[in-house]
Amino acid sequence: MNSRPRSVRRRRAEGEGGGGSASQEDDNAERRRLRAEYRELQHSIHVDKEAIGSADTTKFMDIVSKMDELHHKVRKPREQIADAEAVLGVTRHFVECMKDARRKGGVSPATFVGHIIRGFSVPTTDRNDDAPYVIDWGKLGIAGCGIFNFAPGLSTMLGPMDIEPKSRKSGVRRSRVRPTQFTQAEEVKDRSQEESNAQTDANMETMFRKLRAVKQARLDVLVLNRRSFSQTVENIFSLSFLVKDGRVSITYDEDGEHIVAPKNAPTAEARACGEAKNTQFVFRMDKNCWEVRH
Repeated sequence: MNSRPRSVRRRRAEGEGGGGSASQEDDNAERRRLRAEYRELQHSIHVDKEAIGSADTTKFMDIVSKMDELHHKVRKPREQIADAEAVLGVTRHFVECMKDARRKGGVSPATFVGHIIRGFSVPTTDRNDDAPYVIDWGKLGIAGCGIFNFAPGLSTMLGPMDIEPKSRKSGVRRSRVRPTQFTQAEEVKDRSQEESNAQTDANMETMFRKLRAVKQARLDVLVLNRRSFSQTVENIFSLSFLVKDGRVSITYDEDGEHIVAPKNAPTAEARACGEAKNTQFVFRMDKNCWEVRH
């Protein structure tokens, strides 16, 4: 059983913990001073609320600098509340000043230019220049670049969160039936060539009947279509087959014009023994020639 008096044990405990108590007192005193400085800052914000939004003073920047200085000393929740109240106060007064300035028409262009000159002008070195100063545009750009930065945002999921996964359908196996009969696909023939040959044959017969009716005709009169160059080419194409088959002859008259006349085609025996000989020639008929003839 401990027979020491209670007062002796209390004094010894106070003597051993004396250093800790002094440190605690210093910490509390520092916190009280910090809260007092925040109260003074809030009082300054309330008193100078009209000067916060004025561009003629640096009151706003002074208050923000003081808030940053005090913010680094905050360690406890009580001081954090005072720091947040100071930020809220300066923000509220600054917004009210901006609303009042907007209702009054805002900052005039002359005032805006004057502030730019005071904040970003440098003396000129050119004696021939009438202006005593010039604007340092690089400094102005650096000062304003923070306004155009991307604002921070939140990364969120798009769409509802209660979407249930779709159940996968089971596959259905289909039984394959072997064919009992074999079929062959019908061969499709290109009928465009047959139709083209039929059209050429029809044109040849029409031209040959016209020649038999008139006995002979000039070459340009026979094939030339004054309204269509393509039809003229088609007529020359038909005439070439008639010449190749020996059913038409092309000769010259006294004026040097080409004369086309019908004739009987030679027999196969005459061709085989060499009695019938065809002499063909090539003449030019392009778009320019057709336009001249036209």
